[in-house]
Amino acid sequence: MTNPKKLTAAAGCLSALLLLSACASGGNESIKNETSASVDQKIHDGVTTKQEVRTMFGDPAGTSFTDSGNEEWQYSFANDKMDAANFIPLYGDVHQSSHGTSKSLVIIFKGDRVWHHAMNSSNTKSQAGLF
Repeated sequence: MTNPKKLTAAAGCLSALLLLSACASGGNESIKNETSASVDQKIHDGVTTKQEVRTMFGDPAGTSFTDSGNEEWQYSFANDKMDAANFIPLYGDVHQSSHGTSKSLVIIFKGDRVWHHAMNSSNTKSQAGLF
């Protein structure tokens, strides 16, 4: 005879494992909880320096230069969650989908000071499979 407590504990552990394996995130963790408004409170165009930005957000994921020679720093963070339908037997074998959010912070420097900055956040959805 099977012990109901052990069966419940096993089902709970399996559920937790499925939930944990269904999430993925990546990028610069420093902007994970940022919004456009919170970034505007921290970064002031014409005032904030490169060192202050580096202290707040760390090293950028990418750097480039504009046509006029200004330095541009890019930060990004993405958080995806697998849709529950992916775990349905047979259906999940032929169709996979996920949803989440993607954030990006772009800062353009003129010399050592921030010239302009923009924080964007958008909902994302991706699908793969036969249908």
